[in-house]
Amino acid sequence: MKHSFEFESHRDNEERVILVGVQLGSDPQTDAQSSLAELERLVETLGGKIIDTFIQRRKSPHPGLYIGRGKAAEIAAKVTESECTLVAFDAELTGSQQKNLEEALDCRVVDRTGVILDIFSRHARTKEAKNQVEVASLEYLASRLTRRWTHLGRQKGGIGLRGLGEKQIELDRRQIRARISRLKQELEHSAEERAIQRLGRDRFLRVAIVGYTNAGKSTLMNHLTQSEVYVDDRLFATLDSTVRIMDPKTRPPILLSDTVGFINKLPHTLVASFRSTLQEVLEADLLMHVVDLAAENYMEQIRVTKSVLDDIGAGHKPSILVFNKADLVKEFFLPKLLERRYVDSQVVSAYRSEDMKRLRESLYTYFERDMMEMEVNVPYTDTWLQAQIFELSKVLELEYLPSGTRMKIRIMRSDAHTLKLQKSE
Repeated sequence: MKHSFEFESHRDNEERVILVGVQLGSDPQTDAQSSLAELERLVETLGGKIIDTFIQRRKSPHPGLYIGRGKAAEIAAKVTESECTLVAFDAELTGSQQKNLEEALDCRVVDRTGVILDIFSRHARTKEAKNQVEVASLEYLASRLTRRWTHLGRQKGGIGLRGLGEKQIELDRRQIRARISRLKQELEHSAEERAIQRLGRDRFLRVAIVGYTNAGKSTLMNHLTQSEVYVDDRLFATLDSTVRIMDPKTRPPILLSDTVGFINKLPHTLVASFRSTLQEVLEADLLMHVVDLAAENYMEQIRVTKSVLDDIGAGHKPSILVFNKADLVKEFFLPKLLERRYVDSQVVSAYRSEDMKRLRESLYTYFERDMMEMEVNVPYTDTWLQAQIFELSKVLELEYLPSGTRMKIRIMRSDAHTLKLQKSE
């Protein structure tokens, strides 16, 4: 069964799309316009061609159509005139609103959630990501099943039709519930495997890279770790968390994890489905909040990212702001102004080696605040402790004595406590 929100990518001609935004209450007009511009990028990511855009100002959404009947008639005329194949709403529609709009506009209708789900379904690569997206998609689809059976409802009173439709809908609902249950069991198993993997990384310092979609997180990670994480100049190119070590020589080692990007009005079903993946964020020692400085609404992107972090319970985590894509910014004084406004922030370009070196040093400096220097005596017989010290600390001096090895080290206070190290007399 094809999801109702999916774009008709198999057609010879590209999808011709009309965008509709609604400015509710006292919301600023610029917010509605920037949100609609973002929806345009989302649609273009799926290969849609934007034919026209409409914005209506309302105190509250129309219960049946979301927009007013007059505006619906205006859009319907444009649909006919332009041979539009899809109308995308910059809002979350109910199943009945979507059904009513398709009847009024005589055209397929999709809401913002549907567009985002379609992008996620196309970009998911691993089995876990595909399962996460499918759960969110099925939960989205379950509330819209009645709309899919309108072909039965048109023949009201038809003998044998009404009951058949209701039975088919209930059958679909049972199948969807069963499928969601199986998928969630698989995701629980994946979450357990992730937890085991994280246990093996307990002795590492962990930095989670978070931020708005397409802010350049994966590119930054590649340049900081000399790795080749998948990069694409598209929204939501990364859906799976990837972990890389920043510098194998650093003690203690620092791990960077690249995570799924955030976006305004991110569907709650997706946040819930990706919660196990976002566990990397919850267990990180530090968050690197990457901001696309070249985006006109970069301040709004900061607000949205912080809001999502609050939603998943990571709002209290220590973080540093990294303003990326500085090479695309024309305002000469902006970097200095931002670094003064946001303490410990960095304005960088992932393609400038000196910026990456400075960013690495800032991460080292952050963790060094919680490091201490100490001298310890380790008996030659305690090979396990010697191995742990070399793995978790930076050894500054070594002296071999008759009773054992005298070491001067720099180590995290927490690691020193875990290893029960005591300063030598």
